[in-house]
Amino acid sequence: MLRVPRVDDPFQFLNLSFEYYLSGRFAAINRLRIAPNLMHHAVELLIKYTLLKQKPAPQQSDGARDLQGRYRHDLRALWAAYKPSVAQADLGRFDPVIADLDRWEKLRYGGFPSGVPVTMIFDRSTTRGPRTSDGAGPQDVYVFALQEVDDLYAAMISAGNINPPALGLRYQTLPVVREWYEQENQHVFGNLFG
Repeated sequence: MLRVPRVDDPFQFLNLSFEYYLSGRFAAINRLRIAPNLMHHAVELLIKYTLLKQKPAPQQSDGARDLQGRYRHDLRALWAAYKPSVAQADLGRFDPVIADLDRWEKLRYGGFPSGVPVTMIFDRSTTRGPRTSDGAGPQDVYVFALQEVDDLYAAMISAGNINPPALGLRYQTLPVVREWYEQENQHVFGNLFG
């Protein structure tokens, strides 16, 4: 039996965030189209964890409902609320990554331009820049760069003063989890799994 914290406990958000992140890395490395959506949820839940843990325990239940009602899955709005809450960190450089993840989340609901093909580009590079596709004519281009999301997630862990072993402790007996976390990841926390 798996024990989990109460739903409004900030650590529930942190645990789910890390599981989405691990699943997102697996999906990205294997070029599964759900990878950006998984990473969107990883970042969203990490933001919600940070915002919720700043509230006193008796207010966390109301705070969790407020986060859901106010932001739902709007990553850009959450990001705008999050950055001032970790003021010591310069996270503005990740604004384009947040914008990309937010676009991917909206793509799953449809409504993209009718008659315009969607091009999905999966990239493992660390540099942003124009990405081109092989198609001719107008296209709706979506870019997902795993290394950029790894950079973002590592920066958020640091900015939120999160102890990496607190994330990985539950998974230390699962070697495959460590494998997918470490594969092509330049930001491995060495003590993550104890």
